[in-house]
Amino acid sequence: MTDTFTPDLDLAYAVADSADRLVSVQVFMSGGSAELTGANITRELYDAARAGRAEPLIYTAAKELLDRIKPRDTVVFCTGFFDPPSMIDEMDGPLGCVALARMLCVTLDITPVFLTEVANMERMAGLAASLGLEVLDYELARTTPFKAAVMPLPIDHERAKAEAERLCAECAPAAMIAVEKPAPCPRGRYHTGKGLDVTDTVGKVDHVFAEARARGILTIGIGDGGNEVGMGAILDDILRVVPTGNVIGTPVETDLLVVAAIANWGAYAIGATIAAALHMPEAIHSLEEERRLTGTAASLGFIDPATGLANGWTDGTPPVCSEAILELLRQMVLLRLGRMNPQNPLQIPKKWAERHDPNTTVALWADHLARKEAAYFAGLSD
Repeated sequence: MTDTFTPDLDLAYAVADSADRLVSVQVFMSGGSAELTGANITRELYDAARAGRAEPLIYTAAKELLDRIKPRDTVVFCTGFFDPPSMIDEMDGPLGCVALARMLCVTLDITPVFLTEVANMERMAGLAASLGLEVLDYELARTTPFKAAVMPLPIDHERAKAEAERLCAECAPAAMIAVEKPAPCPRGRYHTGKGLDVTDTVGKVDHVFAEARARGILTIGIGDGGNEVGMGAILDDILRVVPTGNVIGTPVETDLLVVAAIANWGAYAIGATIAAALHMPEAIHSLEEERRLTGTAASLGFIDPATGLANGWTDGTPPVCSEAILELLRQMVLLRLGRMNPQNPLQIPKKWAERHDPNTTVALWADHLARKEAAYFAGLSD
C-alpha cells in the first residue's frame, strides 16, 4: 500500500463487482475448448469460482495485492502458452502480465519478474519495453523504478524444481501471478484447450507454484478455459462443463482464482480495481498504450490461437474487443470518482433550477405542451 493514502476499498468493491461481470462475458466461440460447445463455458466456470464467496473475484485479488505488497517488493508474473501448430506463444497472457506489471509499478513501485520459457524470454522483454519497462538483470532492475527482469521457466522437471527454489529464495516475491499459464492434469501431462498434449513444449509451472505456496507467497491464477494455473479450485466443474475437461482439467490451485472470458481482461480488471482503490485512474494504461502493446506483440510474433496468425487478435477476437473492455474499466473508475472529460456536458452543473422554482418550470412546460398537443390534434380534424 502507499504510505500516504488509505485504499478506498468501498470504491474498489463497487468497481470490481461490475468488472467481474464485464470480463466474464463470453463474446466468442473460437479457439480452445470454447469452440467445442455452444455452452457459455466462461459463465459457468465463473459461477463455480464465485460460489460461496461473498466478494467479487477481482476485488479479492486486488485487495490481497494491496495488503501484501510494499514499495520495492518483487512480484512474479508467469505466462506464455506455446500453441501448436504455429509453435509460438499466444497473445493471451503475456499482454495481461505486462499491463498489470506496469500498473503495479506505477501504483506500488514493484519490481516485476516475468517468468516464461527460454524460447519466449526475448519476446517478453520486447513486450515489456513497449509499456516502458526496461528489462535488465534482476539485481540491477530492483535498484530502479520501471525496470523488470525476465527469468526462465524450464521445460525439464528437474531444472524447473531447481529454478523454482532459486527464484523464490533470490527474489522473495510478495506475490506470484499466473495469467493464462497451462498447468498439468492429474496425470502430470499439459494440454491445449482442445486436448492436444504439449507436455514437452511448456515449462513445468506446477513446481514454481508449489514452492511459492509452501513459502506462504500469495498466488493468483487468472484463466479462461480450465487448463490454467489456479483452475484446480474448480476441477469438478471443469470436468462437468468443459468438453475436454477430463483430459485438460488441472488440480493445480492458487490462493485466489480469477476467471475471465480472456485472461488478459482479468488482469486489466485487477489493475483497474487497484487504480480505483488508490484514486489513480491515470495509472490505467491508455488506449494508445494498448494499441502499442498489441502492435508490438504482433510484430514479435505472438499469435491468435484461433487462426495461428500474428495479427493482433486474441482468442479469436479483434483488438477492438480488448480496447473496449479496457475503456469500460477506465470509465467505471473515472465516473465513480467524478473525474470526467471537461468537454462532457454532464460535468456542467444543472443551471435550470437556478432560473425558476422547479415546480413552476414544470407547470409552465406542462401548459405549453398541452396547448401544442391540442393545436396538433385540432389540425388533424380540420
